Amino acid sequence: MERHENTEQEILRAAEQEFLEKGFAGAKIMSIAQRAGVNHAMIHYYFRTKENLFNRLFEEKIRLLTTNLYPALANTEQPLIERIKNTISSHFDFIAENHNLPRLVVNEIISNPKRRKIFRQKIQFAIKTLKPALQTELDQLADNRQIQHIKAEDLILDVVSLNLAIFILFPLIEGVFADDNKTFLEHRKEENIKVILSRLNYKI
Repeated sequence: MERHENTEQEILRAAEQEFLEKGFAGAKIMSIAQRAGVNHAMIHYYFRTKENLFNRLFEEKIRLLTTNLYPALANTEQPLIERIKNTISSHFDFIAENHNLPRLVVNEIISNPKRRKIFRQKIQFAIKTLKPALQTELDQLADNRQIQHIKAEDLILDVVSLNLAIFILFPLIEGVFADDNKTFLEHRKEENIKVILSRLNYKI
């Protein structure tokens, strides 16, 4: 059983790299097999088709991309502003660790209606899960004049869009504004936090 699970995970790790580097259309099963150290038949045994293999990875990455927002925001032991900052930071870091993912997702949801539907469902679930309690807290802070009024869905979309945008644009702007990518991305993360808090009219 352990060997079975290890082989499957090796295939998934190899496939992830192949798809992130080349996209669905450019990825080759033979190349995935070589990366994983298995033969073509082994991939067929576990996943049958390239489509099935991609769908497994795509849905998992989309789940992580959306649910990554939840833990920090849901931790009510911390003040909401601190949770918002932590959410922006952890979401940004997740994307940085999977920096090719946003472009892959954008390409696939544009070109494939089925995957677009999956992505929309994941977003709807994340919004519905977070919105009620988050909106209550935002309204309370706004009523106490600690922040400006804002809809929970607008806050979530502001965070996601700011964090995703830099990685979608990265191939175009890499090296333009800074030579050190790590320093540049850390700066952008801090800027995103400042932009969101400025929208809330919260002084850092």
